[in-house]
Amino acid sequence: MRKCFIVLLTALMLVANSFRLQAQKVQEIKITEVSGKATGGENETMAQVEQRAINEAKTEALKQAGIEESIASYTDFFQKEENNQYADLFTSDFLSDIRGSVKDIEIVKTDKSFNDFGLPQIEVLINCTVVKYLTEKDLAFDAWIEGVGMFYPSGSDLLFKIKSSKDTYLKIFIFGESDAFQLFPNEQEPSFLLKANQLYSFPSETMEYELYTNKKSEVHRMVMVFMKDDIPYTNDIEYKKIIDWIFSIPPDMRTIKTKTFSVVQENKLT
Repeated sequence: MRKCFIVLLTALMLVANSFRLQAQKVQEIKITEVSGKATGGENETMAQVEQRAINEAKTEALKQAGIEESIASYTDFFQKEENNQYADLFTSDFLSDIRGSVKDIEIVKTDKSFNDFGLPQIEVLINCTVVKYLTEKDLAFDAWIEGVGMFYPSGSDLLFKIKSSKDTYLKIFIFGESDAFQLFPNEQEPSFLLKANQLYSFPSETMEYELYTNKKSEVHRMVMVFMKDDIPYTNDIEYKKIIDWIFSIPPDMRTIKTKTFSVVQENKLT
């Protein structure tokens, strides 16, 4: 019993040290009463216009916090956020270019009106916290994935190999058109340290990664998060929540790889 307690305590200390090191690599800046404005189109709802106004305020908060070099990337992200196009972010350089994030948004005031053309206008005032990274991306931290094809018949297995340039831990998520799940680690395959420049096969001998769809063809996106520390993901498997989790990891501590493939029902193709 004492041995188990010591092992558990050691594990908790390692996690605490990991979070403490992460905290040293980010700066949280409180921004108060920052304003954002938006004018709606003929087919937009007031809620959509308000969200655009909030995103304008978030962009202004980033500028006030001194994050200006990647404002274009933020604007692109916020537009995709408005339209729930999170999947597009995993096929771009956005996750590498981003220099911080915005959290703890509090809407202090909302003014709604209409312009001379009868279009809705909304101005918001928000308080928020800007998380500013104090480190740069580690250009020497990279990973290679072999064996992922473009098409898989439904019921076939996903097999691939991974090699990293540095010691790393790994989280893998799969997003289909109708569902999403964490592929690795899982109940049978616990997280472990992948040593640098060693080739690892997935899945292990105890697992099968079977792909399935009931559609004629379904696009799947595999998102692989390589990390220098074993940072757990405990939230729901959703694009937005995973993006927020990735943003919580300093850029020198992570690298992201994605693969896209289709799972097809062969009997529906003939």
